[in-house]
Amino acid sequence: MYKQILLEKNNYLTLLFWLLIGIVAGPLTYVAVPVHVLMIKQKGQWLWILLGFWLVLTVSDSRQGIFSFAKNLKTAMILVMGYLYMTAPKGRYDHLAFLRPFIPFFALAFFSLLSGPVGFTGFQKTLSYLLLLVIIPFFVNLLITYERDRFLYHLVMIGVLVLTAGLALRFMAPGFVMFAGGRYSGLLGNPNAIGIYGFLFFALFTLTIHFQKHLFTRPQIIFIYSVILASLILAGSRGGIFSALLFTMAYILFKRSVLVAFVVMSLVFASYQYVMANFETIVTSLGLAEYFRLESLDSGSGRLVVAEIAWKHIKMNYWFSYGFTYHLHILAQYADYFVQHGHQGNVHNSWLTIWMDTGLVGLILFAYGWLANFRQASRLSPLVWAVLFGMLLSISVESWLVASLNPFTIVLVIILSMLGNEGFYRNEELGCGT
Repeated sequence: MYKQILLEKNNYLTLLFWLLIGIVAGPLTYVAVPVHVLMIKQKGQWLWILLGFWLVLTVSDSRQGIFSFAKNLKTAMILVMGYLYMTAPKGRYDHLAFLRPFIPFFALAFFSLLSGPVGFTGFQKTLSYLLLLVIIPFFVNLLITYERDRFLYHLVMIGVLVLTAGLALRFMAPGFVMFAGGRYSGLLGNPNAIGIYGFLFFALFTLTIHFQKHLFTRPQIIFIYSVILASLILAGSRGGIFSALLFTMAYILFKRSVLVAFVVMSLVFASYQYVMANFETIVTSLGLAEYFRLESLDSGSGRLVVAEIAWKHIKMNYWFSYGFTYHLHILAQYADYFVQHGHQGNVHNSWLTIWMDTGLVGLILFAYGWLANFRQASRLSPLVWAVLFGMLLSISVESWLVASLNPFTIVLVIILSMLGNEGFYRNEELGCGT
């Protein structure tokens, strides 16, 4: 594994350089890094532009002050990547295939902003989401076509390095990676973010080695799974752990029978309310009450307080609403109320968040866009549905799918773009994992 990193050491040092210049150079970063992106593009280094963007998105989720530069840098980078997309030859792939099912949703999302109080910020958010769904599939298809194994190998390595660095800091500098209350958060913003990251990276890695076993040796596979598992366990994210478990169950079932898998997984979701009603009893009987923080379960860690506010405003704008970021405008009005209840005010539910922002019509169109892309990828492999079942749980307890410039949505887009590309499935053993 280390041999491949050494072979690409200059490119890894490039990504480290971006982080270091962001830490020490202040506003100069917003010029230096985009200019450097344009320079390495001239050398055909599309791979490291994509991986660097994912890395910047990852540290932008951190609450550490030294990474504060990434919050603005990610915006500059996606604009530069948009320029690269516009000026690049498109090849034989339908480069708008991923976006097309979302067009009705984006038409509604932009129109909703016209009469609302969040016009400028909402426009920025909507545009960034649209750009993500255009740019990332283009990059993925390009890289799978011309350097698939190199792309897949180093894509996994970036995720491994992020998680490994967090685990190392847990022992070397614990204060840097510990959230309020002493929970592990790695290089991400909070323990739940590690849960989402761990689940999505777990799915990405599992599907990669399922179809391209030659990329990693058995000891490497064991090591990578150990890093993911350790991160999930240390973070103690209920959503991340159960999402990973659901994905694993669905993955095993879909390998055997698509029909049986859909029936069984549908029954699992149908029994969800029963399981949650008895969750305390089950966890207590297993001796895991402290680990799963049952003392916070009744209040949903404060989430029920926010959900109550969310439903109140959904009823006011049931079918249509005022566009992306409208939920932030509403929740800001209840900031003191949330503080009194020990919560920061995030909705923690992608369904409710998008419903608040775009109404029920927008929610339906949004869901259709994602389901259409899952269906497109499933034509080549039914295993993509395993990702859906894990995702459904994750987005029901977190709002990450409504955000474009986070470390999570990009991974889902990469997974669907990979599995929807025929070139991903070719078995060309190039020895990248040796």
